[in-house]
Amino acid sequence: MQVSAIEICMKGVDSMTMRNFAVIGGDKRNVALAEMLFRLGHRVKMYGFINYERETPMHCKNIYETISEADYVIGPIPCAHNGGVLNAPFHNGPIMVEDLFRLIKPAQTLIAGYIKPEIFALADKYDIHTIDMLSREELLVQNAIPTAEGAIKIAIEETDITLHGNNMLVIGFGRIGTVLSGMLRGMGAQVSTVVNSGRGAALAKSCGHRAVSYTNMEERLREADVIFNTVPKILLDKHNMRYIKKNTLIVDLASPPYGVDVNDARDFGLKVLFTNSLPGKVAPVTTAGYILETINHIISENEGSKEGDGRHDD
Repeated sequence: MQVSAIEICMKGVDSMTMRNFAVIGGDKRNVALAEMLFRLGHRVKMYGFINYERETPMHCKNIYETISEADYVIGPIPCAHNGGVLNAPFHNGPIMVEDLFRLIKPAQTLIAGYIKPEIFALADKYDIHTIDMLSREELLVQNAIPTAEGAIKIAIEETDITLHGNNMLVIGFGRIGTVLSGMLRGMGAQVSTVVNSGRGAALAKSCGHRAVSYTNMEERLREADVIFNTVPKILLDKHNMRYIKKNTLIVDLASPPYGVDVNDARDFGLKVLFTNSLPGKVAPVTTAGYILETINHIISENEGSKEGDGRHDD
């Protein structure tokens, strides 16, 4: 019997006591997550997926019905767009975060990703226990894998060269930079990494990469065929773009404020691609497995803490 991708990505995830989940909004990751939770025996209801490519028996037409009995409300990554609109690309209209918060009870917990300060402030206003899953190291580390694969996919599709044998420059050697540099080296690329510390340089060199500091990367910029930025700080601007070849592709993987000055890049005629939510686009089912594992940890810690508080009170 053929094993589905969802079953493969669920392997190794510890089982939990049956709970009620409401999955509100989100992309294909949340659809796959809901199916995983359902297969594990939880009660799952979904809202905000009316335009999804296929129907699911878990989908509800009424948001109150979806949330009313939930122990945990699972939101999207990122949680919301500007203006307080929930990230729900498969819904047929806007879902306002404040409208959602009015329905969530103090006993329920909201788990979402990339929650901005103003959304946390709104949650405080309605006394909602809110957890940002992207504050969890295990999810950030695992998300680096589909992000790196997605970046490589973009580079292959957007250039007319092989990555093998050519010069790749990776700016930043954190979670994503480390994984991406290793993948590129495994493909036979000549990899240089831009680091901000002696420790980072030593780590990069120990992996077989050439390492250079932020203040001394001109030569590596000159020779780069593809530049991948992973640092959320403007490091590529008019002062160093003059060293970059016109046919060099720049892939910015960083979160806002990103790492490339888009106006300067336009002035220099450079091709820059900004990426968003690559894990959800490249490997939504695998990423849902990462999210499931993270939620499992969050619930274990959250409920363990409550039990601990109870024992203390006794």
